[in-house]
Amino acid sequence: MSRFRDSKWEEVWALIDMSDVRGHPLWLTDLHDVLFNAFHDLHSIFTNYCKSIAGAENARDAELMNMHEWLVFVRDCKIASKSFNRGLAENVFITATSHNRAKQLDDADGQMAFYEFVEGICRCAYLRENYSAHRKHVPLPECVSRMLDECVLPYAVRDDTLEVRELLWSDGGVRKAFEIYGPPLRALHQNMALHRPRVESSSDKPVISMEQYIDLMQTRGVMGDLSVRQLSEVRVPKHTLTMYRAVLTVAKAKRSFVESQRVEEAGVGAHQDGELSTELDFEEFLECLGRCGLHKYDAIEQMKVADRVTAIILNVLGRMDVTSVVTAATLVRAQCTFVAKRDSEPLPGESPEDHSKFLQMWELLDLSDVRDHPEFNQELHDVLHDAFGELRKIFPFYCKSIAGAENARDAELMEMAEWLVFIRDCKVASKSFNRGLAQNVFITATSHNRAKQLDDADGQMAFYEFVEGICRCAYLRENYSAHRKHVPLPECVSRMLDECVLPYAVRDNSLEVRELLWSDGGVRKAFEIYGPPLRALHQNMALHRPRVESSSDKPVISMEQYIDLMQTRAIIGHLEVRQESEVRVPKHTLKMYRAVLTVAKARWAFVESQREDEASVGAHQDGELSTELDFEEFLECLGRCGLHKYGAIEQMRVSDRVTALILNVLGRMDVASVITAATLVRAGVSFNGRADSERLPGETAAEHERWLRTWQLVETNLKGLHGFPLWLKDVHNMLHAGVHDIAHVFKHLLRDSSEFELDFGAFQTWAREMASKMPGGAADADAAGMAQVVFATATNTIAGLPRLTFQAFLAALPRLAFALSNPKFGELSEHPDESGVVRAPKVQPVQWALLALLDAMEVQASHPSGAGPRNASPDSIKVQKYREAGMRFASPRSPLERSALRAANNVTRSPTRGRGDSASPVQR
Repeated sequence: MSRFRDSKWEEVWALIDMSDVRGHPLWLTDLHDVLFNAFHDLHSIFTNYCKSIAGAENARDAELMNMHEWLVFVRDCKIASKSFNRGLAENVFITATSHNRAKQLDDADGQMAFYEFVEGICRCAYLRENYSAHRKHVPLPECVSRMLDECVLPYAVRDDTLEVRELLWSDGGVRKAFEIYGPPLRALHQNMALHRPRVESSSDKPVISMEQYIDLMQTRGVMGDLSVRQLSEVRVPKHTLTMYRAVLTVAKAKRSFVESQRVEEAGVGAHQDGELSTELDFEEFLECLGRCGLHKYDAIEQMKVADRVTAIILNVLGRMDVTSVVTAATLVRAQCTFVAKRDSEPLPGESPEDHSKFLQMWELLDLSDVRDHPEFNQELHDVLHDAFGELRKIFPFYCKSIAGAENARDAELMEMAEWLVFIRDCKVASKSFNRGLAQNVFITATSHNRAKQLDDADGQMAFYEFVEGICRCAYLRENYSAHRKHVPLPECVSRMLDECVLPYAVRDNSLEVRELLWSDGGVRKAFEIYGPPLRALHQNMALHRPRVESSSDKPVISMEQYIDLMQTRAIIGHLEVRQESEVRVPKHTLKMYRAVLTVAKARWAFVESQREDEASVGAHQDGELSTELDFEEFLECLGRCGLHKYGAIEQMRVSDRVTALILNVLGRMDVASVITAATLVRAGVSFNGRADSERLPGETAAEHERWLRTWQLVETNLKGLHGFPLWLKDVHNMLHAGVHDIAHVFKHLLRDSSEFELDFGAFQTWAREMASKMPGGAADADAAGMAQVVFATATNTIAGLPRLTFQAFLAALPRLAFALSNPKFGELSEHPDESGVVRAPKVQPVQWALLALLDAMEVQASHPSGAGPRNASPDSIKVQKYREAGMRFASPRSPLERSALRAANNVTRSPTRGRGDSASPVQR
């Protein structure tokens, strides 16, 4: 403990008089120790409360405590209790300040000096513990120790005058501010000192009075209470910005004045004659400003000590008002330092021209009214940059989606109806985003200030406004409800692009189609072949064009002439044509094809064929763009129309569609003929018996010739059968290989007849027998009816007794086999399949049906060349069929098996005669 502290304490202890308290002087030693340990804290507390009510006029006033200050001290320390109230505290103040010793010191002026403050604490402590006579007496030292520990030391506010002085003069930033602004402040101080009223001064330095100081602070607007709302460079809701207060009362200003005076620390209440200083020299003036800065901007946590002192200096010098200081200090600054022109880089594969167009569009976007702007700039830039290519394709399509555009200028501006079509196609609407909000977004995007600067605020949406509209729609979809968690704009845009725009929006393929047309060899060949008549047609139309000013010196045609040509040639319109077939198939299996070209599509093709530079982002050149087509553009326009007109006909390639449209325009072929020729079902590789038939092993040329003549008759009779002529080769080979066995069967059926013609009764009986042998064959009654139809078709007679010759019998076999294998042919199933669809039963092909019939007839024949059902081999199919019929089968070609099969089926047949015994019907 320092010698200075010891001497001060001894002066205080000598002035304290507690002789009227019970137990005096027995407890003096203990009381001395208690007060001595708390002396430093008590002196700091006393100094603070001497200036806490209305400030002090001078250092002398700062060392005396009045009644109000004493009561504030008692309140702050929570000394009051059930046994000690405000009245007792006032009595203690009166007792301490009216003591005999105070009178001897000429200090009984109703104000409390430090030694009286200590004495008052002791009396309060004693009264709190011993006010009631019913309680056990507590000695004064114990009372004082308890009150100091429980009330005074924990809650009383200390005076920080010396700490603040040390802080100010030790802070590098404060010293730097004093150094920078020292000259103007010294000039201000000297000017105020010159105008100070003439009074005797205790200093020979320039000084200013408190009145001048207070007047300066009020004149500069420093004194008072000001509330300022925080501002932000980032777009945030207003309620999230804090209100800040900057307060400096007269009392605080006076206190700073007094605390800045460099006088010796007061003793204990015994002062020298004369008033202490009430003036500030320049160094004290600097310190006073520093203290005022700490008080004024104490509530603004963003400001450091040096910032507060610098701010108060700027206020005093008139260089910055309080509002500007608070605004600058509390401003929420944007952390994003992204600058597109500097930081944006081209995507992989992106050309410099495309990147330049994106940057031009980015500069025109204005989303400053969206929350968190510009913090989201870099993320939003990346999202839009990735989708820029797709958005450039989507926007032109919807600019022409309602009724087409008259020229390229109209094809680069979007109207409200087109915008709503885009919203509908992309399924942007939701519970929180409806059609009305979409209309509001369109109005906001097209009536923006920046649009007015570009002279483009005409109620139509340019490309950059289209992108801005997408951003605003995305933000409203995710953040329209105040009860939902806020979603940043880049995340909103990315989500809407991925979920709505990119999957569902229709792209404009103008450039791709142009590249496709001029790079396709077939299209170029068509333009080369039909170029002369098309050029003559174009020149003739250009000659008859109405006289108007043209932007080109080439022959050109107008949109009206072009539309009239397409309507005259019956190209514009809707036509449905049923497919035709060279193969015999049911009519319901042939498709209906549509060829459509609307006026809107025709106009669209006209506009897309104009060779104008693509508009950048919405800033257009003066004047209307071209509404004419020269010859090269006319060719491209016809190509586009061909792709539109015949787009639904998948059999036509690009060159076929373009060629067809050219033929339509030249009047050489109508639309129906084009569709019929393109969709015709052709028979594939046709079978010519005379050219393609081969002789069997051991067959002579004469025998083969007789077979070919027989086959010619059979083929003529089979033309109306299902699938003809696709199976013609297989049927030929099967009948050719088994013709001798078939002849023996035919002769067996003629055993009761002397002629080589088979009557209907025998044929019907045999057909019913074959149906029972064939696996999955028709019922007996159905087989009888089928035999009648087949017999009539094969005989092809009008009158007389119809009979079957051998050639007619051969022709009847495929028909009978198909009828017996497909008894439900042409009918729908009675029960739906697993998907709930009622379908027609599967059709057994003619060649496989014939194979089953020949097996039932025990005729050795060749197998069909195509794969059977479920890609099984012919042998396995026949084995399966015989197993289903309950018949044992190993090799149908061995004589032993034939005998076993005949025995199993109780087939009674006459002995088979060898081929050498008698001639077959074919040979005859």
